[in-house]
Amino acid sequence: MSPALRVVAAAVVMVFASIAIRSGFAASLNLSSQAFTPYRTCVLSGTPATTTAASDASVRQGSATSNFGTQTTNNIATQSGLNRRLYIRFDLTQCVPAIPASATVRLATLRMYLTVLPAVCRTVDVFRATASWTEAAITWNNQPFGTAINNPASGSAVDTFDVGTPVGCENRTANVYNTGLVVTVDVAAFVAGTANNGWRLRGDVEGSATAYTQTWSAKDLGTASQAPQLVITYVTVP
Repeated sequence: MSPALRVVAAAVVMVFASIAIRSGFAASLNLSSQAFTPYRTCVLSGTPATTTAASDASVRQGSATSNFGTQTTNNIATQSGLNRRLYIRFDLTQCVPAIPASATVRLATLRMYLTVLPAVCRTVDVFRATASWTEAAITWNNQPFGTAINNPASGSAVDTFDVGTPVGCENRTANVYNTGLVVTVDVAAFVAGTANNGWRLRGDVEGSATAYTQTWSAKDLGTASQAPQLVITYVTVP
């Protein structure tokens, strides 16, 4: 570079430095004191192993005292006297590295592998479970929400999603993971210390005269590509 060009370049640098200082940009460009933590993701997958990170089971009104915690599929059904609900829970302590209580949860989604869906578009409600339950003991009669149908009200659901084959339905294809199960607020509460009892999923309108059933692969199926999952994206604050 010629001496003349060096002088011009130096003048340009001085002008930009002066503008930055007057506008307050210089402080924002000083990053030496800032600590940045990248987003982390924890994926918990349900398997039949003893050390599983997940529990899941269906409860059936038509078999009110029976436990179905070892089934390879889970159902949600709406039919008078034969309703079915699905309970699922993930153990957040199985995340590696552990999610600190001070972390900010940006997104948490349930991923469940849908195998059977109805010929009409049906809405499923997701509720945070209000009490503890175990996969080996839960039945229709002892489930945390009680046996009354359409309870609690749909408006108190933490999320809803649609399942069915008609065009326009949110999840209309079988043998794929369904979408729409966002549980970010609940997982943030669990991370912060609220008791984690997982979720209950049920038909938005139970007790219909016509039977409508949706089926998902359960953790006891033992197929990794169909395992129920909880995917958590979070960031830690230094």
